[in-house]
Amino acid sequence: MLKKIQTSLLMFVLLSMAFSVSASWEETLGALWKETKAQADELNKGLKEKFKPKGPVEIGVAFGTEKQKWLEWAVAEFAKTEEGKKIKINLIPMGSVEGAEAVLKKDKRIHAWSPASSVVQELLVEPWQKEMGKDPILSDAPLVLTPMVIVMWEERAKAFLEKYNEISFKTIGLALAEQTGWAAIANKAEWGAFTFGYTRPTHSNSGLMTLVLMAYDYLSVNRNIKPEQIMETNFLTWLKATQENMSADEDSTGKLMDEMLRFGPSKLNAAMVYENLALSSIQTAEGRWGKLKVIYPARSAWNDNPYYILDVPWSNAEQQTAAKLFQFFLLSKPAQKVARDQYLFRPASLDLPIIEAGSSFEKLKDTVQVDVNTVKRPSAAVLNGLLQVWKKNDK
Repeated sequence: MLKKIQTSLLMFVLLSMAFSVSASWEETLGALWKETKAQADELNKGLKEKFKPKGPVEIGVAFGTEKQKWLEWAVAEFAKTEEGKKIKINLIPMGSVEGAEAVLKKDKRIHAWSPASSVVQELLVEPWQKEMGKDPILSDAPLVLTPMVIVMWEERAKAFLEKYNEISFKTIGLALAEQTGWAAIANKAEWGAFTFGYTRPTHSNSGLMTLVLMAYDYLSVNRNIKPEQIMETNFLTWLKATQENMSADEDSTGKLMDEMLRFGPSKLNAAMVYENLALSSIQTAEGRWGKLKVIYPARSAWNDNPYYILDVPWSNAEQQTAAKLFQFFLLSKPAQKVARDQYLFRPASLDLPIIEAGSSFEKLKDTVQVDVNTVKRPSAAVLNGLLQVWKKNDK
């Protein structure tokens, strides 16, 4: 394919980046990357050969902060490579919803966007297309995977299960509604109220995903929620009552996990977070407050941490190519291995297994649930509807 491209660098980039950007979550594990490995290797080689900028190229990458430590490592390592020496990468930490809004406001610092999940993709694409008449995403690729999980202090999780038999949003709603808290749940008045935390959905992907999973749980379905279903009186009443008893004080999932570890069960009994953060916190938790239990809900969702290279007026061909070269580095086996073993993300690269001898996941195999039941990505109309309802309840 590359031999046929004899036009400008821009045309080369546009053609070589023509990946599908509308893959559903159901396809994520089966087609994590739309190119075959051979095509990817050929494209990577071709990009490096053709990347001859007149001067240093500077790009900004807006990203969800759950990947911050890994991306900071990657930027430093990428700068040591031949092509990386020509590219300056500015990391811009932003919540996933916040990142979409920043691009819509035409924040010219951003040339690539990596939210926690592709669930927020349509929050950018749909309004941009209405205004600009084109898709703002030139190409995409998942970088690392992590599902949503509930973390709960083990002693309280055991007592919760004895009362309710399962940990779901329906039973969490029941526990939150108990006026006397743990006195009614487990005859443990000294534990106080049952408390549950999540991030603010208006800023953070994990908070938005909590709303999505609450809706799926309440409706007892795994796909195809209609906008009218989340406007039904029974659901609105349940969501308002449950939301009022939950806490959504943090804009970052990492900060939420830190708060749970800092103050222990006296502040938060349970929280909705990313698997990688939960697994990374087990040892710290045990040294401070006791054991944490990682719960994989019956309905969860993959966070595929997509890397979107933007096709926007302020991003030229050299910047798009630079963003692509950084993407190839992030998907390289060494970078994926660091993401897996140091930061407990599941690798997106098909060259690297999740569990293998000596890996961090192998050491946690008794805790990790490899096969996770996930729901289908809802429409932008459903997402916006849930956000509007949440904002109304939050007043």
